[in-house]
Order: sequence, then C-alpha cells, then structure tokens
Amino acid sequence: MRILVIDDYLNVEMALRGILDGHTVAGVRDPAALPRMLAYEEPFEAAIVDLRYVQSAATGLTALATLRELSPGTKTIISTTDEEENRLLYLLAAFQFFEPSALLAKRADAFVTRAVVEAIGRGDPSPSPDADPFRRAAATRPPLLDQLVHNRTELGIWQELARFDKRLQIASAAHVHPRTLDAFTAAKGAAIDVVAAHFPRPVRGTEPLADAAATGPGVAHGANLIRVIHFARTHEQFFADAEVAGLLEASWRSR
Repeated sequence: MRILVIDDYLNVEMALRGILDGHTVAGVRDPAALPRMLAYEEPFEAAIVDLRYVQSAATGLTALATLRELSPGTKTIISTTDEEENRLLYLLAAFQFFEPSALLAKRADAFVTRAVVEAIGRGDPSPSPDADPFRRAAATRPPLLDQLVHNRTELGIWQELARFDKRLQIASAAHVHPRTLDAFTAAKGAAIDVVAAHFPRPVRGTEPLADAAATGPGVAHGANLIRVIHFARTHEQFFADAEVAGLLEASWRSR
C-alpha cells in the first residue's frame, strides 16, 4: 500500500517506515501542506493522521477535511497520545464528521501498528478496538458532541466558562440571563456524565469535583458550575477552535 503519514515529527514518520517495511511510506509535517502534496503525488490507500500539531493551528480535523475533499479514496487512521489536551472532544468530532477507519495510539507497538494498517488494507470494518467507543458515541442520537454543544449560544457559553469563574460574569460575557446559565450548567453536567460513561478509562475533565463548596461563596454558583468550568478549561482549545465551530455550525444547519 501507499501510506501517507501526517505528523509534525519526522521521527514518527521514520519509525513507521521501519514498522511498515514493504509498504511505500511518504510524509508531510503540516496539514496545511497537504493540498500541494496531493496535487503531485500518486493516490494513497491509507493515511496515518496526527491529531495535534505543535507549530500549526491546523489539527487532525484539517487533515481529514482535506483528504475527504482531495483524496476521498484514502482510508484514514487517527494517531494520538492519551496525554494530549482536548484529545477527547477532537476525537469525538473526528468520528462524528469524518468517520476515520481506525484509531491508533502512538504508544502501540510495531506488531499492533502493522496489524491495524494491514487490516485497513484488507477492508476490515473494525480494524482497531480503540475506535469503537468513539464510533458508538458518534452513532448515539443525538451524538455526544451535540449533547455538549447544541447551538452557537452554547458554544459561546463554553468559551466564556473557560475565561471566567463567577456566575454573573460568565452570563454577561456570554450574553445570556443568569438563569439560562444555571439551566445550561445543569444540563451540561448531565451531558458530561454521559460522555464519561461511554469510555472505559477515566476521561480528563469529566471527573466529579470533590468538596465543591470548599471554593467559597461567590466563586461559582454550585457544583454544576464548578464542574462545567473545569471541563471548559480542560478543553479550552477545542471550544475556541474556528474549524470546530465551522463543523458544528454545518451540523446544526443540517438538522
């Protein structure tokens, strides 16, 4: 197979060249460089796509969108580490909007990596068990990401929750009534519980906060507000991502 590695670290591509001996492996460091590369290269059967890029505002979502537009026959494998900030929501978005073929942890050994790639080549419908929770999350109705962010107003609230920690301050910045914010925090606390229940391992930002009242009066309006602030700050970059906003808005329009 011809395999494209989209990762900002050259050593990742070089390691995959060794693991995938017998396949043709090429690489690009930044999703923004993909259109030019695809214009001059022969088609790729598969692409291993990094989720986050240190020196670029582009993400794995950028790469997936470009591949869908310019190389729709290329099957995609998301490659990520468990420690990446915003990993959960970016993966939910990737599986909801682009349906990648597999999810491959960067810690995976050579045997697992090669097995996943070769399963992709055979057309295996479920080549990596790690992808299954995200497929199920995307298949729920409504999808988990929609339960977290249902419209532009809710996206704005999430963004302000990452900036402020006082109820009235957050409501003012988000241009909503404080009671609207209270309803939001109650609903999103429940949505965070649903998200946490879908994944076998603990997910950062979804854990209940112990002794929420200990933060003192005036800091936040109850445990729900404290919890959603924690979730918003854990996933701050996701909620502020313009590309994510575009994908969400397109899905809202298609309802």
